[in-house]
Amino acid sequence: MPKSSSPLQELRDVHLPDPVSLWPPAPGWWITFGLVMMGVMVFLWILRNRRRKQSCRLAMNELTAIKQHYDTHRDDQWLVQRLSAMIRRYAIATFPRSEVAGLVGISWLKFLDRSGRTNQFTEGVGHLLSSGPYQQQATVSAAELVTLVEHWIRQVSPPTGKDTA
Repeated sequence: MPKSSSPLQELRDVHLPDPVSLWPPAPGWWITFGLVMMGVMVFLWILRNRRRKQSCRLAMNELTAIKQHYDTHRDDQWLVQRLSAMIRRYAIATFPRSEVAGLVGISWLKFLDRSGRTNQFTEGVGHLLSSGPYQQQATVSAAELVTLVEHWIRQVSPPTGKDTA
């Protein structure tokens, strides 16, 4: 026998979809996360590179001031002392402090040769940076010494470790 109920009563209720899960994220979020991470890495690289260039620029400015003062006063002892102090400060700012700060004498000159890819500190005019600041009267080839220090500042490449100071 036919049912007397209406066809509307036989309809089922609307089924809602499952709630959206937070994990795993949609592909758009992965792409956004990747772009943000790349942006952070580029920012850190630029910041690190800018600091290195800034310290090089400051060292070159100080070297220019030292040259100008020397051209006026022609004091060889003063020149050697200032160049020695300036190159040590730049080395400590560029390389890990633990690697550079304790170096003296021939080990300091060998470090300068190794990092500057030269032999002019141990075998040339650069040896004055080790003993010259402590002598009463230093005889200096000022142009050669200043050129050597300038070349070292431009040539030096710091290590890429995380212990750079």
